[in-house]
Amino acid sequence: MLPVFEFWPALTALAVLHLLAAMVPGPNTVVVSHLAAAQSRGAAFRAVAGVATATGTWVVVTLSGVAVVLHQAEGMFWLMRIAGALYLFYTGLRLLSALVRSSGADGAAGPAAVLAPYRLGLLTNLLNPKSGVFWVSVFAVAVPTGAPTGFYVAAVALILVQTCLWYGLVALVFASGPARRLYRRAAKWLEGVAGLAMIGFGIKLAVAGR
Repeated sequence: MLPVFEFWPALTALAVLHLLAAMVPGPNTVVVSHLAAAQSRGAAFRAVAGVATATGTWVVVTLSGVAVVLHQAEGMFWLMRIAGALYLFYTGLRLLSALVRSSGADGAAGPAAVLAPYRLGLLTNLLNPKSGVFWVSVFAVAVPTGAPTGFYVAAVALILVQTCLWYGLVALVFASGPARRLYRRAAKWLEGVAGLAMIGFGIKLAVAGR
């Protein structure tokens, strides 16, 4: 048996912890679900790709030890926390602006518009230093001492696959016919709810401790 498979209980624990955390509604879920219902399945999938890229980045940063340094550096952690809070707040305000602009105001297309969902998913996750704290804690609990390199490769692959599958499922659900019909009936209100949720997440990130 390959050495990495000797650590399958640790990989299972890692998978469960990550999946439970992903299932708790947060900024990533708001971004993916809103894009799926308001725009298209494709836009939501691009946001999922952004979330997965940021997740992979945080995992690699954690494994390299940089996240531990970030967690211990009070000033850097504070700056990242405020930057993340401001970005969430800005995103929430943009969503709330749909309450006062016409429905056709954002019909522009082009490369920038195509990349916007990916960028939104990427920055929403990447600018949240709590992600780094989460992965430091998870790896401290789930990774056994003496784990081979293959374990870490398998762990990164597993986390990326789970991220894509879970948020991909969220995208499919909210891009379905019933969800889109509900959105069309209450578009303005749902934009407002999504905007307030992002602002709330931003405030929580700004005022929360470690």
